[in-house]
Amino acid sequence: MLFLWGSTASERGASKRLHQQQRAAGGGANSKKFKGGNVDGAFWARIQHLLKVVVPTYTCKEARYIVILTALLVLRTYMSIWLADVNGMIVKEIVARNLNNFMYRVFNLMAFSIPSSAVNSGMEYFSKLLATAFRERLTEYFHDSYLHKMFYYKICNLDSRISNPDQRLTQDAEKWAASLSGLYLNVAKPVLDIVLFSQKLAELVGWTGPGAVVAWYFVSAMCIKVITPAFGKLTAIQQKIEGEYRAKQTDLLNHSEEIAFYNGSDWEKRQINDKFTELLNHIKFVLHKRFMMGIFDTVLVKYGAVAVGYSICGLPVFGPNKEAYLKSINNDSN
Repeated sequence: MLFLWGSTASERGASKRLHQQQRAAGGGANSKKFKGGNVDGAFWARIQHLLKVVVPTYTCKEARYIVILTALLVLRTYMSIWLADVNGMIVKEIVARNLNNFMYRVFNLMAFSIPSSAVNSGMEYFSKLLATAFRERLTEYFHDSYLHKMFYYKICNLDSRISNPDQRLTQDAEKWAASLSGLYLNVAKPVLDIVLFSQKLAELVGWTGPGAVVAWYFVSAMCIKVITPAFGKLTAIQQKIEGEYRAKQTDLLNHSEEIAFYNGSDWEKRQINDKFTELLNHIKFVLHKRFMMGIFDTVLVKYGAVAVGYSICGLPVFGPNKEAYLKSINNDSN
């Protein structure tokens, strides 16, 4: 496969351990689902349950943060459209060698930097506020459940299904909240860009151009969905190994007296080093997959989209209605 090309022995070992851990976690029936991604019915059921926890009402502060982020996203998209117009006018004034208009356009561009910077900083600020609010709600929910009727004692001493609860209540909760906040921006921004930019582009070249762009991104998204590994599960496994490694360090501190008495330093050292090596191999395995995926994603989405964009820009000159277009500009190729 593409993502296993060039993998080292340690990365192949990490892949083997990955499948072993997966079979241990969910059995052989779920192993096939791993190859097809992790956005399935179980994912949507879990995310809906957790969304009710972190966004309990339509008037809560999390909902207000989402509304503010949406407004900033729309404003940023309109600013990007306006910036594209200004850049085009600046180039036009340079070609026309009109100094006064050129200076005026440059001044507008510099003045634009103030609200643009404020909007970008505001998006980052409210995104982090939203992530913090998500973590607050989720942590309160976990604390209410974890410390209810001595569940903490049952989890730690009577039930081994939930390993490293300290890791899940701290770092995993923080990463989940940050990922959910970033997911909203990563989904909403492309949708807004496609809608608003397509509307602007349709005014210039008709709906053929926007339709071609949307079709290209749809095909790209389907291809990426097919070949993308389940990075969510890979990250979950990494967090699990991180928790196990930290637990071994904690055990060493908590049982240092017994270990010293029985002279078990060498055994503990081997256990800690083996777990750390497993963690490093898994990280390298994930980095290799992200490296290969990054190449494919850049070729398909970035440069492929640029090629489609240039083709659309050439439609007025080389398309079926080129005579009408050239007549409208008096056959001036500039």
